[in-house]
Amino acid sequence: MKTVTKWLAATTGATAMLLFFACHKNNSTDSNPNIPKGQSQVSLYMTDGPADFTKVLIDIRQVAVEIDTATKQNDPDHDDQWDDNYCGPHRTKDNSSVIWDTLTITPGIYDLLQLRNGTDTLLGSGLYATGKILKLKITLGSDNTVYTDSTTHYPMEIFGPHPYFTVNVSRTNVGAVTNNDFKIWLDFNLGRSIFFWSGTYYLSPYFVVFNNMVSAKVQGTVLPRGAGALVTGINGTDTIYAVPFGNGQFKFSNVAAGTWSFNYKGRGGYHDTTINNIKVDSMKTVNLPTITLH
Repeated sequence: MKTVTKWLAATTGATAMLLFFACHKNNSTDSNPNIPKGQSQVSLYMTDGPADFTKVLIDIRQVAVEIDTATKQNDPDHDDQWDDNYCGPHRTKDNSSVIWDTLTITPGIYDLLQLRNGTDTLLGSGLYATGKILKLKITLGSDNTVYTDSTTHYPMEIFGPHPYFTVNVSRTNVGAVTNNDFKIWLDFNLGRSIFFWSGTYYLSPYFVVFNNMVSAKVQGTVLPRGAGALVTGINGTDTIYAVPFGNGQFKFSNVAAGTWSFNYKGRGGYHDTTINNIKVDSMKTVNLPTITLH
């Protein structure tokens, strides 16, 4: 586990942005009557996973969605729908049905580590033309900062030619509440987004979208409070992290089905503990036994 700890010291864990979408479907009468005909509503929430920094401040400036207005949200996916030059089914640039729509958000700097273990905050909401969501685009500002302790902090430079980053959205990533009310979760994986090179911290966002309504979750508690544990889940090549709250509670979301091991790494003299053979099924919440470190 020393390798994992060294990596986290220079990076961080996974962060998630929670997007609650309410979209309109033309083929159902079970819809939200408060949404104007021909439009859809989106409410954007943000939540954070674990991190081994004191603070990670992300400057979010804009959120946009790419929509195919000629396709319904529940229509099957096809590979070319995520191409940069996609114009809609059997369409060209002259009659393209694909548009970008900017959402109304609250731009600003967010301390993502205040939003871990399922806590979320409303980032913004808005209306957009009805259709199938193909992509999300997140635009960041330049005021991004990482704190390695309570006082030591470093600026993070955006890595790449553009300050915006896109992620594809498939039909299975969208959870349906009603026929015009959908939810999407966006995992902003900081463990794969922050790296340190040649004296500088860089931010290259890595996003994964998923449907939290049907994904598995794992939760538990580690004691005593002063142990300052880092919880690591391992399933083959998959590795997930959690930093518990002060009361020791932690939670993983979007956990892949399989047989997992969970390592509890203590600090300040507390010994590590590992539990094995934890079976995770999709769409279920697994409650781990309470672990007390010594």
